[in-house]
Amino acid sequence: MNEQESDIRMDYRTGYYSIIVPGREHRPEELEIEDEGSKNLKNCPFERDTVDRKNLEIMHVNEPWTTMVIKNKFPELNGSTPLDYKKGFFSSISGYGYNEVIIETPNHFDKFEDMDTKKSIEWLSAVIEREEDLYSRNYIKHVMVFKNSGAKGGASIGHSHTQIIAWPEILGTPKIEIEKAIEYKNQNYSCLYEDSIKKENERMLFETEKIAAIAPYGSRIAGESMLLPKRHVNYLLDLDEQEKEDILEALKSIIRTNSKIFGKPSYNFVIHENKNEPDYHLHFEIYPRLADFAGIELGQNVFVNTITPEDYTKKFKDNLLFT
Repeated sequence: MNEQESDIRMDYRTGYYSIIVPGREHRPEELEIEDEGSKNLKNCPFERDTVDRKNLEIMHVNEPWTTMVIKNKFPELNGSTPLDYKKGFFSSISGYGYNEVIIETPNHFDKFEDMDTKKSIEWLSAVIEREEDLYSRNYIKHVMVFKNSGAKGGASIGHSHTQIIAWPEILGTPKIEIEKAIEYKNQNYSCLYEDSIKKENERMLFETEKIAAIAPYGSRIAGESMLLPKRHVNYLLDLDEQEKEDILEALKSIIRTNSKIFGKPSYNFVIHENKNEPDYHLHFEIYPRLADFAGIELGQNVFVNTITPEDYTKKFKDNLLFT
């Protein structure tokens, strides 16, 4: 593909389409601006001495605390809302569910990608403990864990944190991915994601004995990557200790390498998993936020990606930073 050509690709995970436009690959580099939000201590509600433990705390690790989980003070969903479904032309589900925030560190200036292995495992253990509790609650069918970092990543607070939302239904992309995974297994008698590891050689960022990191063929945004265990696992709790360590070190390496390539952009990562869907395959998706969604994404649900996954793979390998 030369710089004048574009390519419309389908993402095998979702069926979404992306326009890969390599001629515009220089554009994200024009936006190399470090997000300053993490430097703002004023009125931060996640400091060790200011967090509202009395009203919000769910659990903490160590004393004084090094990781804390709190209720989201401004939740999208609420466990006290009666679960109710309305069918028909105007269908809806009442806003039942749970929103929690993991404060990853008491230090305002610490970054997720700079955690040492012990601290990363502490974070992951807190995630797993909260998932187990939330899945045990009435009507909860899906628990989503995600991180917004920086203003373009949707973070309203600079202090490093992770969010958890527990849903009464499997909705949106996870629902589509699960349906695709089941359909693929029924047709091919194998796992879609395990097969992606075998087929994505050209876009393999790196791998260990336990995990693989890929720039997916149908990446929706520039610099998108997928990180997954090679063994079929559908839920974080089922990872073995080496898989946990490898996947955490790989996750941090991807974020740090993207910062080197793109100039410390905002980013998101999302953990795609479901405790009760054995055909789903646990994976992390990491998105450096180099551009905003515009009319084509919002109006047609077709994504514009300004760096081919193949070019991103080359840049990534040339700049790879291990933690």
